[in-house]
Amino acid sequence: MLKKLLLSVFTLVTLFIPAGLGLAQEDKTIVLGDAGWDSIKFHNSVISYIAQYGYGLQPKTLSGSSAIVYTALKRGDVDVFSETWIDNISTYKEDVAQKKVIPLGVNFGDNKQGLYVPRYVIEGNPSKGIAPMAPDLKTVADLARYSQVFADPENPTKGRIYGAIPGWEVDKVMYKKFLYYNLDKNFNYFRPGSEANLSAAFATAISKNQPIVGYYWEPTWLTGKYDLVLLKDAPYTAEGFQEGKTAAPSVQVMVTCSPAFLKKFPEFAEFLKKYHTSSALTAEALAYIADNKSSYEDAAKVFLRAHPELVNKWLPADKAALITKALKGKAAEENKMDLFAFPAAWKLNLATPIDNAVLYITKKWSTFFDHVRAALLFLINGTQNILNTIPWFVLLALTALAGKKATGKTSNGLIFAVLLFIVGLFGYWEFMMETLAVVVVSVIVSLLIGLPIGVLLSKSSGAYAKIVLDAMQTMPTFVYMIPAVMLLGPGKVPAVLATVVYAVVPIIRLTALGIKQVNEEVIEAARSFGTSSWQLLWKVQIPQAMPTIMTGVNQTIMMGVAMVVTCAMIGADGLGMEVLIAINRTESGRGLLAGLSIVFLAIVLDRLTQGLAKRGEK
Repeated sequence: MLKKLLLSVFTLVTLFIPAGLGLAQEDKTIVLGDAGWDSIKFHNSVISYIAQYGYGLQPKTLSGSSAIVYTALKRGDVDVFSETWIDNISTYKEDVAQKKVIPLGVNFGDNKQGLYVPRYVIEGNPSKGIAPMAPDLKTVADLARYSQVFADPENPTKGRIYGAIPGWEVDKVMYKKFLYYNLDKNFNYFRPGSEANLSAAFATAISKNQPIVGYYWEPTWLTGKYDLVLLKDAPYTAEGFQEGKTAAPSVQVMVTCSPAFLKKFPEFAEFLKKYHTSSALTAEALAYIADNKSSYEDAAKVFLRAHPELVNKWLPADKAALITKALKGKAAEENKMDLFAFPAAWKLNLATPIDNAVLYITKKWSTFFDHVRAALLFLINGTQNILNTIPWFVLLALTALAGKKATGKTSNGLIFAVLLFIVGLFGYWEFMMETLAVVVVSVIVSLLIGLPIGVLLSKSSGAYAKIVLDAMQTMPTFVYMIPAVMLLGPGKVPAVLATVVYAVVPIIRLTALGIKQVNEEVIEAARSFGTSSWQLLWKVQIPQAMPTIMTGVNQTIMMGVAMVVTCAMIGADGLGMEVLIAINRTESGRGLLAGLSIVFLAIVLDRLTQGLAKRGEK
């Protein structure tokens, strides 16, 4: 009996455990590169659906910037890159020649790119009461006459042209075009930092019927949803385009794969060689996603149902039949009940009302936020002007003096000055001034908000306030960057707002903690002499709590510096923008030097404030 039981257990183990561990199954996983923009997410969803229900494969995605995903493709960590914008990748031809990357086919090649404006800027919109703002604007060269129409919110004496994403090859071309047409005389070239920030700038301006001009490309949900006009340029030539003198060509957006993938899944690779769409088809799908708040997966199924001719063109008859069958109902895999998955029918659609609320606030309170932006711009520009008027050697001397005063050691002051001097040797002195201006203003605003709130919290348990503070510190910064850009426009102002939300928490917590920890005997002694509550706070509690408060100031400064790179993604110039460009171009040297500059600045600010905190303790 015992032998039979052991034999049964052994049989179950040999049958089920290897399968559960994946030892008895062939690896059918394919990794699709996700560079973050909408169109690649959509195409990945279409390819994933066909891979899963037509070929029985298990698709996964690896996310990152375009440069990171392309590097992963060359390393073999990514199998398929469904939208390889070859003109934006400087090493593409070399990589293909060396067989590090395998081109399979053209996803679409009829796309456009260049400088766009909303149609109502040129033609107006009588139904909305919008008069033409630039009626004779037809070409890029015509922009020179309309700088006041496209006024820069951060410098109204000039216009603003939104450039391409920092690190993209086309950004170099657009900047050359900016200089070639002498637009630098009346315009500022503004790098938006990220595709999301650029889209938000266009969408916000259009929602307010305001003028905007900037780089964009097709296909995107923005070009599918809104009526944008591409400004004309000189006819394309290869040499002229690189110099910014002509229109851009239609870029061949390729489906590429790694060499290992081609050998492992040759049948699926044949499908990818035939996977061909168009700019119009992609824009159609992206507009559907934007209008219906649809997931990319659902949009892929809607797209495939609407275009059966593409399925039949891409796939052999037997595979096309499987996809058609899956699209008519639910595929067998979709019919399986997953007891561990949350019921889809119970999910709430809260995104739409939140979007509508932010859009309502953007329109209704635009005057208020214009005043907020003006006030913060005054502080930022004023701080930066002061920093720029101080000669570099004077600033180094002041840094050394402050270091000696804060730490009590002349050697420390000299070290601090040397660190900033090295930043200048790297060529990043002006960038450091821009970064320092944003950090200084962010810290000042954080202190103005945080100190009074900390004092108030010291008088109560603040249980609910602690929850809010936890939410502020743990909420992903990109979440509140989106409404910040919509309310205040891209640039340094939303960077300050986002930094304040992230960095104000330590000063609030440590101000409250420091006041609560003041010795009760000291407080009673003060009260026995007839001290009022106001006098008790200012002459006893705050001085006694100052070391703890200074620690809070130190932490607020450090968190402000930590936001430098993140804020570059919403258009804040400075050292963070240099890091972002280096990441997008995979320029290790440039990234390291800019990163070290941020570290040196952080060290100086940290040691200075720590020294002041220790002097306060003494």
